[in-house]
Amino acid sequence: MKSPNISQTQQHETSTNQKLMTPKLGFYLPVIIIAGLLLALPHKTLAVFSTFTQFFLENFDSQFIQLSSLLLLMAIVVAISPIGKMIIGGHEAKTEFSFASWIAMLFTAGMGSGLIFWGVAEPVYHFVNPPAFLQDDFSSVSGALAITYFHWGLHAWAIYAMAGLVMAWFAYNRNRSLRISASFSAEKPKWLSMLDLLAVIAIVFGMAGTFANTVALIQTGIEQAIGLDVASVGFRIGLILFIAVLFTLSSIAGLNQGIKRLSQFNTFFMVAILVTVIALVDPFNSLQLMFESSVSYLQLLPKVSFSVGDPANWSQDWSVIYLIWWIAWAPFVGPFIARISKGRSIRQFLACTILLPTLTSIIWFSGFAGSVLTQPFAAEVMAAVNQEYTLGLFSFFNQLTPNGFPLGSILSVAAILLLITFLITSADSSIYITSMLTGSESHIAKMLWSLILIAITIALVTINDVDLNKQIAIVGAIPFTLVMCAQIAFWIKDVLKK
Repeated sequence: MKSPNISQTQQHETSTNQKLMTPKLGFYLPVIIIAGLLLALPHKTLAVFSTFTQFFLENFDSQFIQLSSLLLLMAIVVAISPIGKMIIGGHEAKTEFSFASWIAMLFTAGMGSGLIFWGVAEPVYHFVNPPAFLQDDFSSVSGALAITYFHWGLHAWAIYAMAGLVMAWFAYNRNRSLRISASFSAEKPKWLSMLDLLAVIAIVFGMAGTFANTVALIQTGIEQAIGLDVASVGFRIGLILFIAVLFTLSSIAGLNQGIKRLSQFNTFFMVAILVTVIALVDPFNSLQLMFESSVSYLQLLPKVSFSVGDPANWSQDWSVIYLIWWIAWAPFVGPFIARISKGRSIRQFLACTILLPTLTSIIWFSGFAGSVLTQPFAAEVMAAVNQEYTLGLFSFFNQLTPNGFPLGSILSVAAILLLITFLITSADSSIYITSMLTGSESHIAKMLWSLILIAITIALVTINDVDLNKQIAIVGAIPFTLVMCAQIAFWIKDVLKK
C-alpha cells in the first residue's frame, strides 16, 4: 500500500525532522530523571506519586466527572449542529484508510488490552462488592454491567473524540502540525513546547500503568493455562523486554506496515474469541442481558454523570480514576485518531468514535461477565476475582470444557496472544505520537522513548500492585487536564469564527 498521504507542509516538517535527527533534551531530561528515580527508588517514588494523585482524587472528584459529562454533551451538540457537516481537511480532502481499517485502528489504540484485562474482573467485582447507589435502584447483574459501561463507554470515548477532533481541525483545516501546542498558535513560540511536554508525561505514565497491569495478567494466564511457575519479578521484566522489542520494531515499521496490520489482526482475533465465548455459553442469555444492562446504563447515567456516588471513596477508586485515565491516553489517542481521520466529516468522526467502540464494549462485557454471572460456576470466578483481579478471566476459561475438550486452555492461550498484540499496538501508537509531539520522529528518538516507557513499567512491576498501577497511570493526566480544556476552548473560538 502507498505511503501516508500527508500535506506538503507536514511532509516538509517530517523531512526536516528526519534530517536533523536531533532529540530535544528539554523533552527527554525530565522524563529520564523520573524514570531513573523510579528504577532506583521505586517504592519511595511511587509513594510520592500516589499521594499526589490521591489528593486530587479526593478533592476534585466531582469536577473530573462533570468535565467528562460536559465533553460528551459538547460532542452531541457539535455532531447535530451545522458544524457536524464540516469535513476534516476541507471539502476536497480524501480519506486515507478504509472504514473498517479506520475503526480497527482507533479502537485498538484506545482501549484494546483493557477490555481483556477487565472484561470479566470488573463487572464481577462490582457484582460482589456493589456500591450503595447500585444496591438501591438496580438489579445486581445489570447494575454491575451498567456501572462498567459508564467507565468504558460514552464518557471515555467522548474524551478521546473531542481531543482528536481538536487536533484534526488545527492540523488539517488550519495547516498546523499534529502537536498539542499547535492548537494554541501557528507561530510555534518556544514556551508552548511545555504543553507538548505535559502531554508526553501523561502519555508515558498512562501507557506504563496499562503495560504493567497487562503484564500481570499475561503472567497469570501463563501460570493458569500452561502450568508454568513464573511468579517472579525476573519473569515480568523479561516479558516486558520481549514485548518492548516487538513494539519498537512495529513503531519503526511505520503506520501502514506496523500499527494498521496489527490493529486489523487484533480486531479479527478479538471478535473470534468473543463469538466463541457467547456461542459456547448461552447466546440468547447474552443478548437478553445486553439489552437489560444497556437500559440500566441509560437509567444510571443521570445518577453518576455529575457527582460522585455513595460511598465517595468507591467512586474515587473506580469512576474518577477511569475518567482521568482516559485523559491520560487522550494526548496520544487524540492525535492518533486525528492522523487517521482526514476526509471524514466531523459528524461521522464523532458518531463513530463515540458510539461504535461503546457498543463494542457493551457487547464485550455482557458477553464475558454476563456469561459468568448467569452460570452455575459463577461462585468460583467471583472467589478468584476477590482474590486477585488477574485470576478472573482465566478462572472463567477454566470452566469451559465442553465434552471434556480443553477449550478453556485454548482460549487462555489465545487471550495471552491477544494481550501481547494489543500491548504492541497501544505502545506502538504511543511511541509514534510521543515522537511526533517532541519533533523527533527518527528511529533513535523512538527507541529512546521506548526505553523510558520500559524503565517506568519495570519500576511498576517490581511492586506488582494493580490498584497502584491505576493511580500511577493518571499522574501525568492531572496537569494535562487543564491543557485539554484550553485546547477545546481555543477550538470553539476558532470554529465559530469561521
